[in-house]
Amino acid sequence: MQSTFDQAFQLLNITRESGASLETLQAVYGAGLLSDLLKAENPCKVNREEFRRLLGYDPSVFKVKMGGANNTDEITAALGFPFNDWIAQASFPLTASETPTEDEIEIVDPGKSFSQEEGLQILKEKGLLRPTYEHGIRFAEQHGKATTSEKKPFVIFLHEAWRDPDRDAEYRELSLRYPGIRFRDIYVLAGVRPRK
Repeated sequence: MQSTFDQAFQLLNITRESGASLETLQAVYGAGLLSDLLKAENPCKVNREEFRRLLGYDPSVFKVKMGGANNTDEITAALGFPFNDWIAQASFPLTASETPTEDEIEIVDPGKSFSQEEGLQILKEKGLLRPTYEHGIRFAEQHGKATTSEKKPFVIFLHEAWRDPDRDAEYRELSLRYPGIRFRDIYVLAGVRPRK
C-alpha cells in the first residue's frame, strides 16, 4: 500500500511543479497520453527528444524555476542519481525566495571539442548569458539527466568556478573538467536566454 501512496505522491509532485491546471490534467487524462506512457513495456526507451518535438516543444530549451525554499543539500539529497560531494550548501549556497522566477536554459551543441573560453564565446555568439551554479543545480533538480540527445549526454554549465581555499587554485573540478583542457564533442553547453 505504501508503494501506491509513494507513486501518487510522485505524480502529484510532478503535476505541482509543472504548474498544470485542472483543465490541462483532464485533457492529458482524456487524450490517453499518460495512460499510453504508463502502459509502455519500457518507458525509458521512449525517445524523449521526438516526444517533446511532437508536443511542440523546442527540445533544446528547458524552463527552470529559480529560487524557492529548498537549499542545495535538500536538492542533491532528492536527486536520485550520483553527484559530487562538493556540491553542498556550504560551497554552493542557495537562498530561499518567496517569489521564484523562471529562466530558460538553452542547450547548444558546438559540434566539436571546445575549451572553456571557446564555450563562453559560443554562448555569446548565440546571444546567451553565462549560467550560474544555481542554474546547474536547479536544472539537475527539475530535469534530471535530460539533454537534447542520447548521443550527447553531458550538459556543461560554464559558471564561475568555485575555489576551495584548501585546494590548489588551479584545481577547479566539480564533476566537470579543468578549464585548461578541452571538452570532448560528446558535451553540450547550457546557456541562459536573456529575460524579456
